[in-house]
Amino acid sequence: MKNEKSKVQSGKLPLKAVAIAALVLLALSTAVVSVDAHMPGARAPPEFELKPIVINDGGTEVEITIDDVANYHASQVNKEPQICVCLVCAFRATKLGISEIWGEEIPSRDDIRIISRLPTLGSRDCFRYVTGTGPEIETRTKGEYKIVLSDGTEVTNMTNKNQKKLSKGNSLDNFRFEICRKSTGECFEVVLKEGVFPDGFFELRKKVKFDPKNATSEEGALFKSEWEDTRDKFLTLPDWKLFEGIEEPEEEELDVVGGAIFFSILVIGLGLLLGLSLRGKAR
Repeated sequence: MKNEKSKVQSGKLPLKAVAIAALVLLALSTAVVSVDAHMPGARAPPEFELKPIVINDGGTEVEITIDDVANYHASQVNKEPQICVCLVCAFRATKLGISEIWGEEIPSRDDIRIISRLPTLGSRDCFRYVTGTGPEIETRTKGEYKIVLSDGTEVTNMTNKNQKKLSKGNSLDNFRFEICRKSTGECFEVVLKEGVFPDGFFELRKKVKFDPKNATSEEGALFKSEWEDTRDKFLTLPDWKLFEGIEEPEEEELDVVGGAIFFSILVIGLGLLLGLSLRGKAR
């Protein structure tokens, strides 16, 4: 004990301690460049307002928020909760598909079928949470969720390791999702627009995430910045700016809203003038 203590005090660590320290450093460096849906050191998202997904789970109305999905995702990948790109994209796609198929009606969870082309952890956990098909989800009923790749291959291995492996070759074509009403067979395909991801994003992602030794620090910083900007688009932009086939609100609709605001301001202004006029007469 005395000899070991003197070695520590003199700054000379035993070989065992050096080996342990090296393993710890290796684990930390691996964690930093691990291929998952999270972005270490990402800035906080901007202020946003996303209404929850509302479903009927065996007679109980359930509201699913983006935070609910983020927390569930974190529990499945053993990370701190983070709203990542694929997670929020899947959330927006689900909301859009439900609104297109069910309209104002609240869908039953067991009537929802989601077919995704995207093999990522964030999208997987979002779709699993909505359909109730994932592990550790309290649900009375279950819908359906599956991944069918662009070449028609159905993915049956949903493990974290396999999802990461399959996601290596992701491209814009993977961002297509079918939201279906099982009872009627009606489906709506949600397709992401070109331009939501910046040019070269997927090539840069592949290099930084899967081949970090050959990625420069500038490329890493650029990918992080583009990842943050894309996440912010999914959190703040309207559906018609994100997805194909969604029409921009007509100018007439916007004029009605603007006219209503102008009329309200006019009424308030006239009310104030009338009040001042009556006060003057009273004097």
